[in-house]
Amino acid sequence: MSTLPSPSGRLRGQTILVTGTTKGGIGYETARLLGDEGATVLTHARTPDAARSNVESLVVDGNGAGRFVPVAADLSSIAGARALAEAARAAAPGGIHGLVNNAGAGFKDRRLSPDGIEMTMAINHVAVAALTDALLDSLHAGADSLGRPSRIVSMTALIEGRGKVETDWSFPGKYSQTQAYFNAKLANLLWVYAMARRLDGHGITVNAVSPGSVNSGFGAKAGGTFGLVMKLGSPLYGHASKGSAGVIRIMTDPGLATVTGGYHTPSKQKNSSKKSRTEHLQEQVYLQTERTLRAHRDNRQERR
Repeated sequence: MSTLPSPSGRLRGQTILVTGTTKGGIGYETARLLGDEGATVLTHARTPDAARSNVESLVVDGNGAGRFVPVAADLSSIAGARALAEAARAAAPGGIHGLVNNAGAGFKDRRLSPDGIEMTMAINHVAVAALTDALLDSLHAGADSLGRPSRIVSMTALIEGRGKVETDWSFPGKYSQTQAYFNAKLANLLWVYAMARRLDGHGITVNAVSPGSVNSGFGAKAGGTFGLVMKLGSPLYGHASKGSAGVIRIMTDPGLATVTGGYHTPSKQKNSSKKSRTEHLQEQVYLQTERTLRAHRDNRQERR
């Protein structure tokens, strides 16, 4: 099934949260391969039943070296992302050593999240930032327990360079499924670079991974243009485990223990688009993200 090196137990004693672990997808294969390396994998799905079902399948498909713990939350809202962080902290009170922000979505029609953000941006970027922000203390605790940095990986896409930096994340006006996805992936990559700078030297590394062209089932579920592209291209795409290779490399390679702020393919580090490497755009998206998360915190406190 997988072309990755045989597991060696390199993650024994570590706890890693993987979001979006639907069977057949990149997140599922990532969870399986991390478990095969001995990790305790917090296995996320949108509902408790789905999370339990994914864990049951992973136990069967894995090699028995690791453990899989179900955690559930709906990542379409900032509150949902913070609820997942609470579930992860409860499952791993001693801290976590890795976070794989894999969950993603695309939508045929424009929809708004409970926070008033277009859903593609809400799930592919804002939820990633909210979850990461809420787990920083746990990631620092994990780093302290190992004596080396905890590692955050955010899944990106080859087409991030086609994105535009939008200031209104409700995406008013004419809606395009593909452009919304490009914009969200670019925003998240810009945020990754800015976050990596802020955490550099503080016990947490932050990197982005592009999985390449793999048959993960993502497009079919999204429908619209994505569904058509998946239908036509799936015979040419690799197995979902191929898309996990970059994450596994970052999580297990001792030589990458302190590497941060990088864009990785399954086999190597390379440059992302010129736009994504523009520092003032990185700072613009980072600050807009912080304002969005802060506004949600302030609103929640006012309601209490």
